[in-house]
Amino acid sequence: MRAIIKSALAIDELENSLENISSDDKKEIDQYTDKEIVNEAKYVLEMFLDGTNPHWNYEDLQGENGPEQQKWAQGEVRKLKAFIKKYS
Repeated sequence: MRAIIKSALAIDELENSLENISSDDKKEIDQYTDKEIVNEAKYVLEMFLDGTNPHWNYEDLQGENGPEQQKWAQGEVRKLKAFIKKYS
């Protein structure tokens, strides 16, 4: 397994997103290019940060679903930013 895929699968929301799109596309996750995986990571990060069209991840990050969910969301954002920086 490629390093980028191992790293991607270690991030909860990115793993979920990749599993969903691979199922929809009828592909294996390792068939996606590095660029496609990074683009998906950027999309997932945007779901945490976009307050104009809020997603439940944004609500988690803002603490609307409790401090435990906020802490989890902050960790996801930190991991996604590091992942994008490393693989871009």
